[in-house]
Amino acid sequence: MTDLSALADELRNMKLAELRLPRIPLGPRRPSPELPAGPADEYTAADASRSLRVTVDPEGKVLRFDVAGSWLSRLPAAEFGSALMATYQDALGIAAAVERQARRNQPEPEAPVSFESWSGAEDLETFLARTRAEQVAIGQKLSEARESAARVSYDVTELRSPHGFVTLQVRTGALVGLTANTDAISRAKPGQVQQDLWEVFGDAGLISNRASAPVSRPSRSRPRVEEDPEEDLWKGLGGK
Repeated sequence: MTDLSALADELRNMKLAELRLPRIPLGPRRPSPELPAGPADEYTAADASRSLRVTVDPEGKVLRFDVAGSWLSRLPAAEFGSALMATYQDALGIAAAVERQARRNQPEPEAPVSFESWSGAEDLETFLARTRAEQVAIGQKLSEARESAARVSYDVTELRSPHGFVTLQVRTGALVGLTANTDAISRAKPGQVQQDLWEVFGDAGLISNRASAPVSRPSRSRPRVEEDPEEDLWKGLGGK
C-alpha cells in the first residue's frame, strides 16, 4: 500500500502545483480585511479610501464593481490601478477564507456499515486484485495529469479594456497584474470606468455567470450638487 499512497500524493501535489501562481508584490503589507460571520451569496471588499468596491460570488467571480462618484477627491489617480488590484484580491481572499471555514465546519458523513466490514476482512486474492486495479487507475490519472501539466501555458496574456482605462495581466485563468491609464481614467466618469472594468474582466473570464450585464443609462443634464464625501453615491454596475 506504500506505493499506492506515494502515487496518490504525487498526483495531488501535481494538481496543486498547477494552481500555485507567484504572488505579485503590491507595496506595503495591508491589514487583513474583516471576515463576515458566515458564508454568503456574495462578498465585498473596499479600498482604504472607500472609493472602490469589488463584489464576488463564493467562487471568486466578479458580481459587481463600484466606483464612488467623488473617488478622485480621496484616491490619487496614479494609485487607482494598485488600489483596484488590492481590493479585488481582498474580495477573493474573503470569499476563499469564509468558504474554506464553512467546509471545515461541515460534519463528516458516517460511513455505512457494509456486510464485508461486518463479516470480516476480504480474502488475500481479492485484496491483491483490488489493490492492483487501484494502482493502475491512479497510474493512469497520474499520466494524464503529467500530460495536462505539460500542455499548460504559463505565459502572461495582456488584455486591454475597450476604452483603455486598464490593462489586465492574466495567466492560466488568474489575474496576476493590473495597470491603469492614469491620464485617461482621471478624466472619465465613474460609470464609464465601471463599464470598462466590467467588459475587460468579462473578456478575461473573471465575471460570475450569476451576474447580469450592466445596463447603460442615458445621461441627463442636471445641476451639480455638492457631494458629501461621507455619504457618497455608489453607482454599481452588474448584479444578481
